[in-house]
Amino acid sequence: MRILHVTDRYSGGVGRAIDRITELVPEAEHHLLSTGIESTQGRGEYKSTAHLPDGIAARVRAVRCVVDDVAPDVVHAHSSWAGVYTRVRKLPVPVVYQPHCYYFERPNLPGPVRRVVRALEQALAANGTVVAAVSPREESLARSMGVRDIVRIPNAPSSAAVREAGARSGAVVSDRPTVTMVGRVVAQKDPRFFAETARLADRFGLGLSFRWLGDGDPVLVRELTDVGVEVTGWLAADDVMRQMAASDVYLHCASYEGFPISVLDAARVGLPTIVREIPAFEGSRLTAVESPAEAAIAARAAIEDAEQRLHMIESGDHLVGEMDEEALHDGVVMAYATATGGALVS
Repeated sequence: MRILHVTDRYSGGVGRAIDRITELVPEAEHHLLSTGIESTQGRGEYKSTAHLPDGIAARVRAVRCVVDDVAPDVVHAHSSWAGVYTRVRKLPVPVVYQPHCYYFERPNLPGPVRRVVRALEQALAANGTVVAAVSPREESLARSMGVRDIVRIPNAPSSAAVREAGARSGAVVSDRPTVTMVGRVVAQKDPRFFAETARLADRFGLGLSFRWLGDGDPVLVRELTDVGVEVTGWLAADDVMRQMAASDVYLHCASYEGFPISVLDAARVGLPTIVREIPAFEGSRLTAVESPAEAAIAARAAIEDAEQRLHMIESGDHLVGEMDEEALHDGVVMAYATATGGALVS
């Protein structure tokens, strides 16, 4: 079976998720149409790659041209804009649409804009075949918009995290333990929450250092560094995992998500993990916080309280047990089979 993956930005977690599909579903032939290939990403196993041009109309035309050229059995659209490019005009092949977090979930989106974006998603669903939900939250949202064919494709830890698993001793050994976040420094990831956590930890005398593995908006990067957060810039995948595994606590501060691979990576390498109390993590056993003050205190508890630290690590182990390589493989195969009316991936 031939699959054409489409994304407007092959970067961050979306690019890693697509790469992981090519690694874990080798029985399909994978092609990529995208923009934004960065040094943060390892490359997946692609038979061919093509670049999306600038402009929405040009990208819609490019999708149709590449579909005609590659002749895929399924188009797999990743993230909101790719969902537009692949569904605004009905394609001659089925589309699996994977939102990787619906844009209208963004908490600071004005109400009228939220309603328009949601209405657009609902209208475009008529030209898709299957929605691939990464979490129960996304599944519920898709169902609320009248989507009938929904298949769960959970994320899985990155291959770099799998290689690094077991490298940690589980004990805190540094005099100034490190709290780490991984991702693009953009509004969605809410670096201001992380910066405020670092500021309060310093004010409270908690003896923690803070590190952000990634890069992004220069203004937001400066807000992090101004309060003493180390921002590493883009790193190779294995370097990200080595630095993560050398940390003491993982704090995922994004204000909205689908389900981030970096949280699974942190759990896979054995880090006690703290997340924001957002819908993406509903039903998980992860320690969730609402404010930077709570985050700072929880991070210190993960260092000082052996029982709390063990609870956080065991919660991560449980999560990885549910969202692993086998579950991702089976979800992808089921989505493609559903889209094609039952044809198996081969």
